[in-house]
Amino acid sequence: MNKLSHREHSRLAGELIEACGGLEEAARACRVKKSALSGYQNPHDASTMPADVIADLEAYIARPIYSAALFDLCKAKPITGCLKELAFDLAQESMDVVSTVREALADGRLSPNDMDLIAAAERDAEEALERVRGVRRAIEAATPSPLRAA
Repeated sequence: MNKLSHREHSRLAGELIEACGGLEEAARACRVKKSALSGYQNPHDASTMPADVIADLEAYIARPIYSAALFDLCKAKPITGCLKELAFDLAQESMDVVSTVREALADGRLSPNDMDLIAAAERDAEEALERVRGVRRAIEAATPSPLRAA
């Protein structure tokens, strides 16, 4: 089974909240406050949207957004297509490291918070690299040697 990155969880939360009509409307449709919902859609916030909140918001809009993406993870994908998607994710996560470092250095100093944000971006990029490496190894294990070079 594939894994969603934290950035993807944040994007899906944002899409779901927007489909509800924004933070205030979404907060009226579930058990959490606007501040928590705002955190779910922020890729720099460590929290992710709980399943019951997803269910409440999707029931409110009568359309699966977040859960549909989670369901799609369970579907078998061709390994090579998966590799292409994972490579794109790796590039995105790597660019996020660059962006985070640039933002942190904008004032010419690195605060402890800046260092934490950089470390989190690094971890996301390392996880993306591990996913690419894992799929490459699976392809190597499933492919006879002469076809690997093709």
